[in-house]
Amino acid sequence: MKRRTFITASVLPIAGLSGCLGDTEYQITNTAIETSLDPLSLSVRLAVADATIERPAALRLTLENTADEPIRIRSYGSWPFGVLALAPSPTPGEDTRRTTLFSPSYETTDRVEVNRGGSSLSVDGTPITRSLDADESVTRRYELRGDDLPNGGMYYIVEKFDGRASRYSRGDDWRTLEYQLRLSIDEKGQFPI
Repeated sequence: MKRRTFITASVLPIAGLSGCLGDTEYQITNTAIETSLDPLSLSVRLAVADATIERPAALRLTLENTADEPIRIRSYGSWPFGVLALAPSPTPGEDTRRTTLFSPSYETTDRVEVNRGGSSLSVDGTPITRSLDADESVTRRYELRGDDLPNGGMYYIVEKFDGRASRYSRGDDWRTLEYQLRLSIDEKGQFPI
């Protein structure tokens, strides 16, 4: 083997790891939900616990109509939950850092624009209103990229943009889709340098 070929073949695999060295990986260790959404039911299922260099952690949120009649749900960006994020508090302030949760549903709507590999995200200000029929449920997947987290700890799922909370109605009275979804996230360690 020629010397140049050998050096090139040896350096390329190491160069491929250059963005991964020193990156912390995380694991979602617990989920807890508190809600009072009568006549709706909200559940969370952990699809992928580990946020690693290779793939994001993933949650599946399911909203079910337990009433005998349809319920209208109004959301911004993506129906029915909207654009979500993680924050260290269930009621983050305007200046609180919010870690974006990405969803495949962002790609299927013209109401969410994701740019620069996910580093920039914007939402159309027009709400999406749809009905959820009696005994019907809808599930959406949300992903957490480990390189977006500042550290492990307790986080809450919140709306990404203030004033864009999802709402529901059985008539003319719109109520906020209020729930508190808490995640415990542990640091797994770093890829050795």
